[in-house]
Amino acid sequence: MSSSVSHPPGRTLSLIVISIVVALSGVGCDLAGGGGGGVTLSGRVVNAASNSPIVDAVVTFRLTRNGESEELTTVTDSTGRFSKTLDVDGTVEVTITASKGGAQVQQTERLSPDVGDMNDLVFKLNVAGGEESEPGRPTDILLQSQSTNVIRVQESGGTSTARITFQVVDSTGTAIGLDQAVDVSFRFGQQPGDAKLTPETVTTNGQGQATVNVSSGTTSGVVQVVATVERPDGKTLQSKPVSLTIHGGLPNKCHFSLGPEQFNFPGLVEFGVTNPIRVFVGDKYGNPVVPGTSVYFSTNAGIIGGSAQTDAQGQGSVTLTSARPLPSGGVGTVRAETVGREDANTIVDPGNCPDPAGTGNENTIFDTIPIVFSGRTQITTSPGSAQLGQTYSLTVQDVENENPLSPGTTIRVEAEGTKVKAVGNTEVTLDDTQVIDENENGFGPEDVVKGEGITDFTFRVVEDRQVDEEGSPKVETVTISVTSPNGDLEVVLTPSSSNARSGKSLNAFANTKGATVRRASAGGIVVRAPRRR
Repeated sequence: MSSSVSHPPGRTLSLIVISIVVALSGVGCDLAGGGGGGVTLSGRVVNAASNSPIVDAVVTFRLTRNGESEELTTVTDSTGRFSKTLDVDGTVEVTITASKGGAQVQQTERLSPDVGDMNDLVFKLNVAGGEESEPGRPTDILLQSQSTNVIRVQESGGTSTARITFQVVDSTGTAIGLDQAVDVSFRFGQQPGDAKLTPETVTTNGQGQATVNVSSGTTSGVVQVVATVERPDGKTLQSKPVSLTIHGGLPNKCHFSLGPEQFNFPGLVEFGVTNPIRVFVGDKYGNPVVPGTSVYFSTNAGIIGGSAQTDAQGQGSVTLTSARPLPSGGVGTVRAETVGREDANTIVDPGNCPDPAGTGNENTIFDTIPIVFSGRTQITTSPGSAQLGQTYSLTVQDVENENPLSPGTTIRVEAEGTKVKAVGNTEVTLDDTQVIDENENGFGPEDVVKGEGITDFTFRVVEDRQVDEEGSPKVETVTISVTSPNGDLEVVLTPSSSNARSGKSLNAFANTKGATVRRASAGGIVVRAPRRR
């Protein structure tokens, strides 16, 4: 290692240079990260005369790889410290340069994952007469204390103000005195809604302290507060952003919603089928409520998780599981409730959020939703044989209560033969089921929406004039296929026979193992999926 000192003309700064050769061994070093093992280089840059820390000294890491020079730079903090992590695959020599105001120091360190981190590097710069080394001169703004890191929106029943105290220090990390007092200004680095800072400017006291109050408004979110100082020499000092969170208030009845993953799930097919139930809870301003707000659940059918705690978005979830008791008519209900306060139930915008019907106890907020427990797949079709030119009525529903099947159920109809095709409702996918309490007397089986496009469909078997095929149109089979969480089912219709016309046999058979086919009382046939064991 060699060193040299130079004195540029007309300057009082001394220059120290410690030179060490840079070499690269092995597969190299990725200064930006993402390679082999990480090795951290940390240390201090200090004044050679006073040993006081030097702020904002530039520390540069250089190496040569594949014939090209690479470098990465950082700066020292208010205590003169720096730290940088390098990804190292093998043994590496890196030149480290520390510089400030024309003075610089270089030294080379040999790095290796086996050797590990280097935490005690010291670079001494001759900055004789440098202003940064003057004791008592403001050089940094530090966070000294914070009364809380969480406040709530106004009028929510919780703390809505936080106190943040900053301290202005000199280059040695010592608080400035009254003789060096400065004005500290405060601003938002990030401001949700109408949060406020008071006062906006404070003069430091004898301990270099300045305190600001952060007051929430009506909007939740994350706040960042920054303190700044303008020194007499024109240099601006700035603190690191200080963060705190503004949470929403207590639950509000106009911002309480309950929803299942599916309003219709195959809960009668077998026990243990699950259906997630989600709750959405907001305060009177529409913000998510305080995380951890408890919501309680109950049901008159199956089993449901007893409670959930809301997350940062005001949401929580439990699981409804099919089990006894099974609902009458296939329609059960789920209720969710939580506790608010009378002032939390204030309606902020009556036009956008009309007051719901009275709940009796205004502190109890609840919602109730219907859930259809659907059963095994059933197909009813008339006529019950394959016929050309015939219009078919097709009903697809569950066996137990004639309710619609679960969402995602697909229905397909195909005609086979000579120059024939099926038209109409030949390819259908079911949406979720609607349950509408039109009489406002509670949800029941009569409120399940059924009918055309939901449980009832029509199709025709006609001549296919677009097929280039010899012979007269003739239908051989009509296949109706249902693929569903309630049970897959396929039935094949064949042309009428004399035995079928006399009632001795059916012109249909099930392609699904265990399914049953029977003649319908009103004509046509009824096909049912097998029971699940």
